[in-house]
This record gives sequence, C-alpha cells and structure tokens, in this order.
Amino acid sequence: MIYVTGDIHGDIDISKLKDESFMKKVKEGDYLIICGDFGLIWDYEGENEEEAYWLDFLDTQPYTTLFVDGNHENFERLMNDYPEALWHGGKVHRIRDTIYHLMRGQIFSIDDKLFFTMGGATSVDKFIRLEGKSWWKEELPSEAEYKEALINLILADNKVDYVITHCLPTSIQEKIPNLKERDHLTDFFEHICHILKFRKWFCGHYHRDQLIDRKYQILYQEILTLDDEIIVEDIE
Repeated sequence: MIYVTGDIHGDIDISKLKDESFMKKVKEGDYLIICGDFGLIWDYEGENEEEAYWLDFLDTQPYTTLFVDGNHENFERLMNDYPEALWHGGKVHRIRDTIYHLMRGQIFSIDDKLFFTMGGATSVDKFIRLEGKSWWKEELPSEAEYKEALINLILADNKVDYVITHCLPTSIQEKIPNLKERDHLTDFFEHICHILKFRKWFCGHYHRDQLIDRKYQILYQEILTLDDEIIVEDIE
C-alpha cells in the first residue's frame, strides 16, 4: 500500500504520523510519500538531537518513507551530506536505510505504478530568513533539473500514474484563496500538466487539504491512499 501526505515541517506537523488509525493500518512493505517540507534536514550546523530522534523514529517504522523537497529544507545538507543512488528507476538521496529523498525530475516505478517527482517551491517569507541558515536559493530547481525532468518525461512518453510535487501548476494554484505567487516552477508545471497524462497530482505547500478539478490533491493533515481512502483526516 502507498500512502501520501503533506508537509511535516520537521517535528511541527509530524504528529499525524503517530496517529493511532494510521499506525494500526501500515504494514511491512508499505510506502509513505511526503509532498515536501520534510524539514528533518534543517539545522545548518548539522544533524541535531531532535532531527536524529525523528529520523530514527521513521527509520524504525514498517513502511519506507519517501519525500520530495519543499522550500523549507536545508539544501546544502540535503544535496551534499547524503549518498546519491538509483532506486526504483530514479535518483534518490538515502537519508536512512528506509528514508529516501526523491530527487527532482525523476520517474520511479513503485508497486507497478509510475511516479514523476519534482520538488521545490518559493518561500514567500524569505525576506525574514537568513541565506544559508534558514533559506537556500536551491529551493527552486536549476536549469539542469528542468532539462532532466523534460528528458525523463519524453522517455516515459509523457505518461505516468501519479505526480508528486510541493507546489502546483500556475492555473491550478490560482484557484486557491490567498494564493501563492506564480514563479518559474509553477509555470513549468503549467506547461507539463497540458502534455502529461496522469491519474492524479499530489502536492503540499498550501497548508490545506483540498481537491481541485478532481485531479489535483493538496495535502496537509490528511493521509490518503492512492485510492483516496482517508486514513488520517484531521489530528487537531
């Protein structure tokens, strides 16, 4: 079984993963996908005690934890401190034995389903953050990552089962009240959403649980299966 949820922001929103209904449901061989703002690789001085505690917690669960990056990640550590590997057909950073960062522009085959992954988003609060300590310019993809994404999609005949990102295509994002500003990444998604065949697009970022146009699922507190069965609805 594959489960999908939204941002956990380090320890801030991770309690949904300790929800009893979720803990009882998951089993060995399952996968949990987090749609960005993982936040457990954050401290600019290196892995701290709190990060280690929660990473070890996830590593001891019966499921494998997978995540795309959001905008609230320490990209210097994420890109440099963890080994890159090939996993299920795409590039990953291995954080722990059962925790993987799904890199940008990749296509993964998991349980006979194809996933296109492309993390990143713009921090609207970057003006109050410090570069290299609480904000990193790598929050948005590089030209090389955009190019790799397009090449991989062409190789897949522009057809996957699911898309996992942190933010949405521009036109879909504009349907959200108090929407975030468009940027190069949302415009890139706008381009590919018109040429890509997919069943559902999952994202985080917007701090809400909302389905738009039946295909674009924003996640925050909810934990869903790919069949849209709600496992955790609201922990508050």
